[in-house]
Amino acid sequence: MNLTRDLYEIKQLMESESGARRCSKVSTENGAVSGGPRHHPLALRLRLVVHILRTNPPLLLDLLKNCCDLFIPLDKLGLYKSNAGVVGLCGLTSSILSILTILHPWLKLKP
Repeated sequence: MNLTRDLYEIKQLMESESGARRCSKVSTENGAVSGGPRHHPLALRLRLVVHILRTNPPLLLDLLKNCCDLFIPLDKLGLYKSNAGVVGLCGLTSSILSILTILHPWLKLKP
């Protein structure tokens, strides 16, 4: 459930960021969007996601922690087989990220 919350947060930030960028381009160009190389829509979305994650460290840490937490039950249920080292690394990473959010409360994702 926490992973879906992270994805929803990313979607909301993408919509607000793309709307703000669109408004700024229209206001500076008087309705004409010009210049710059043409990018594929998927490349633009990926750049937007990277920008959002770079400017929002609590969201990035929570997303990484929840992705690591996903692999452990998938392995134990037999849905995605991996070796014990990967499961251990995911558990260690998740624990370290959780400790970071306890030590630095500003890194905790707020609802």
